[in-house]
Amino acid sequence: MQDRRYEDVPAETRTFSEGRKWLSPNDDKAWAEKLYLVFIPIFFGYNAVIQNMGWLDAGNFWHTTQNLLMWVPYCVVLPMILRRNHPLPYHQQWWFKFQVYLFVLVFWLTFFHTEYFFEALGMRYRFPDVSWYFDSAYLGPDQATALETFQRIPIGMYLNTMAFFTVYHVASPVVIRRLSNLAGGGSAAVRRAAFFVAVAITALFFAWAETFFYMTAPAHDNVWYIDLPWMLKIGSWFYMIYFVFTFPNVFGLDERREQQPWSYYRLVIEPTAMALFILFVLDLWVLVGLPTVPGPG
Repeated sequence: MQDRRYEDVPAETRTFSEGRKWLSPNDDKAWAEKLYLVFIPIFFGYNAVIQNMGWLDAGNFWHTTQNLLMWVPYCVVLPMILRRNHPLPYHQQWWFKFQVYLFVLVFWLTFFHTEYFFEALGMRYRFPDVSWYFDSAYLGPDQATALETFQRIPIGMYLNTMAFFTVYHVASPVVIRRLSNLAGGGSAAVRRAAFFVAVAITALFFAWAETFFYMTAPAHDNVWYIDLPWMLKIGSWFYMIYFVFTFPNVFGLDERREQQPWSYYRLVIEPTAMALFILFVLDLWVLVGLPTVPGPG
């Protein structure tokens, strides 16, 4: 196989170490994966403090700021400082490209897809002290009705989702890689099957775990499902569809030496395509008559 090197930087600035079971063979990517794995307990601790202090709904400024502080200091500022002397400029380093990918993905999924969570899964947002909203004007009920029925999206939730998706989309490829490596001695078909099984397992786990761990008593006044047991049992399979697309897609971001590095054009096109594929499959779910949330709309 032809060894296609990165063409935008000198070859020696990219290094690969084969044989890792959990982390990427791309050394730059492996460094970022370790950094973001450490973010997971910080993320849980930060959320626990915010929820227990009742700061989820504290006016436009603080609602936006506390969600920004959950994401930017650790996920953006810290790696920029720690890697400031790396041979690769920051905009070519994996951590930065990863955040760009997530930013595009989160925008589409929050602006359009949250309407599907309101309608099909019965999710609700209640932030009476917040008035900065940004969501689809055509999907879902009209804006006035949406506000009355707790189906509008505060701007801060975009930033909130960036932190959530950083956790999911760095932890899942690590687990997928390890599970796939268990079939390393098998045929190509066996390895491919192991990869897809690993994707399915992690996708269902994170879809279920977000609902189970986040819909806690402190947060219930602001974010809830109208039928939580149904959401955990059935709705998790609906939510799983998202990750079945996005986990393997982000897994491939600058993963192998023989791959060309993703351009910024691709960093926009790939998550946009995933958002469209997911949207289509969600509509198929409803079209074929698979269950959506029972109870009031």
